[in-house]
Amino acid sequence: MMGHTKIKRGLQFSKEGAPVENLVHEECCVSTAALLGADCPGLRPALTVAPGDRVTAGQIVFTDRKNPEVAFAAPLSGRVASIGYGPRRTLSAFVIEAEGSEPNEVAENHSNTASIDDSSNEGVRQTLLKRGFWPAFQTRPFGGIPAPNARPAAIFVNATQISPRAPAPWVVLERRKAEFQLGVELLTRLTDGPVYVCQAPEDTLCTFSDRVKGAFFSGTRAAGLSGTHIDRLHPASLDHQVWSIGYQDVAAIGHLFQTGQYLPDRLISISGPRAAKPKLVRTCLGGGIRDICSSEFAPQSGRPTARMLSGDALTGREADYIGRYHQQITIMDRSPDKSVWRWLSGLSAAQGVIVPTSALEQALAIDVLPVPLMRALSVGDSEAAERLGCLALVEEDVAALTELCSSGADYGVLLRHVLDDLAGDIV
Repeated sequence: MMGHTKIKRGLQFSKEGAPVENLVHEECCVSTAALLGADCPGLRPALTVAPGDRVTAGQIVFTDRKNPEVAFAAPLSGRVASIGYGPRRTLSAFVIEAEGSEPNEVAENHSNTASIDDSSNEGVRQTLLKRGFWPAFQTRPFGGIPAPNARPAAIFVNATQISPRAPAPWVVLERRKAEFQLGVELLTRLTDGPVYVCQAPEDTLCTFSDRVKGAFFSGTRAAGLSGTHIDRLHPASLDHQVWSIGYQDVAAIGHLFQTGQYLPDRLISISGPRAAKPKLVRTCLGGGIRDICSSEFAPQSGRPTARMLSGDALTGREADYIGRYHQQITIMDRSPDKSVWRWLSGLSAAQGVIVPTSALEQALAIDVLPVPLMRALSVGDSEAAERLGCLALVEEDVAALTELCSSGADYGVLLRHVLDDLAGDIV
């Protein structure tokens, strides 16, 4: 077990609109769910089904054209309603419309037919690839889905509460402790290094060992970011790739190997200043936000239409479906002035001015120079950005810069372009 790290740098979060009880208020069946291209930028799908086909929860519906071993599973049973594409035939949204009285129920004919091989390291890897769990992992550097044959230097399980409005991990795992423990142990089959379980100081979510190490974080919002955990405990580099994974996915992996069933369940919070009754609900991966939030708007006449974000107020995005890596829905007022600025600024901060402030200097918990990095990102200087430490970052890590900067630029978008440019040079 490792020590307690208190993070002092980074933004604080408002608790306004947080659920007042750690109780699951309802099971929320949705009419539609989706697998989103926003969760895996640049993915070009190779379809195994077509629009109109019936699918069952856990059935493989497409693979990655670049890495055919990486498969994606349907989050619920129903009919393929639509398949949307972006530039260069990259995935926009794969939408499934539920059918039947229990749309979120896991269908046995696809969940139990394939054997579960946990007798070897390669068996565990192949099971996760074939059953649609590989997209749960994200790499550092670059922040993408790992290559099928990659072996990381370490794996980080993020079991922290990224904001007061998100579900508390101990509540989510209360009835899945054995599955979470099994999932963590299975992760050691994928790496020769340690598996870090990052959590709050007051939580003990699993048993630790020589290979499974507990790490405890508290402090600012940055204490809940995987980038902060990695920077403090096992920094990633081009020669030492590190993976991260969310705790609900780890429990789902344990469930798969324990029962043979694909578990699409997600416990999320409905929160934010415009939520009528902030609460925890159980739904499915990629569930439709309007279905889940159909009665949750606080009636306030004279105020603009609320925004529904997948994720938290800082790193979330306005969306119709819950993102693959998100654990909350935030309902909040619109910020028209800043959104207009960002729309006008496009991919460049040149139309705004970067004003160095003490707040910007303290915005990131990772040890980089924020203002020089922002200037490099704003002009697309990949070489300078790499020298300044951008390989340690992904979009969520620089959300605080977007929030605080006077230029109106979206540094998550700018960082993604630079990371993609650097990754292309390596390939």
